[in-house]
Amino acid sequence: MDTTTFQSPYSETFEQIMSTMKELTEKHNQNMLEWEKAKEQRNEEWERIKQGWKEVREMHGKNEKMVEENNRLIGKLSNSFGELAEHLVAPNIVEKFQVIGFKVEKWCKNVEIFTPDLSKIIAEIDIFIENGDTAIVVEVKSKLRENHLKEFINKMEKFRKYSDRKQDRRKFIGAIAAAILDEKQRQEILNEGIYVLEQTGDTMKITAPEGFIPREW
Repeated sequence: MDTTTFQSPYSETFEQIMSTMKELTEKHNQNMLEWEKAKEQRNEEWERIKQGWKEVREMHGKNEKMVEENNRLIGKLSNSFGELAEHLVAPNIVEKFQVIGFKVEKWCKNVEIFTPDLSKIIAEIDIFIENGDTAIVVEVKSKLRENHLKEFINKMEKFRKYSDRKQDRRKFIGAIAAAILDEKQRQEILNEGIYVLEQTGDTMKITAPEGFIPREW
């Protein structure tokens, strides 16, 4: 009779089972600690992100206020500078044009041109100089910008049409007075047949090169 005892390959002693359970428990605890640590790190990172966004929003708000205040100050300065430029131009405007042969009969400031029904302003003229059969339309700018020349030419076209409707057959020539402009802008204005008035010291001078022929509208 065979008395050999069969032992399953899966059988373990109590001590082996307890050892395995201990290892699994320790590994689980270690994984939990690492997970908690990672969670804490994620929370800290999220708090840093939220704080960063808060600071960005606060800075954006401050920047918006700074931009708003700067725009207000710039606008105020531009208005003051525009008034200064006009006051610099107006007192000597008659004398300056008389020197170049334009006999001034009368002049006025801040002329508004309306539609026939008086419901809308077509154009505003800073200084208007007359001598009978010819008139000069002067635009005054503190600092000349890229679009100002085109806008002035459009204004002269509108003024011509307005005068035709009123049977005003006078010829109109243009002049742009600017406290600040560069050589390129100066040449562009002259190329259009428009006089340039620019600051020199505490007054203004008329720039018109030899042979200059003013454009007539």
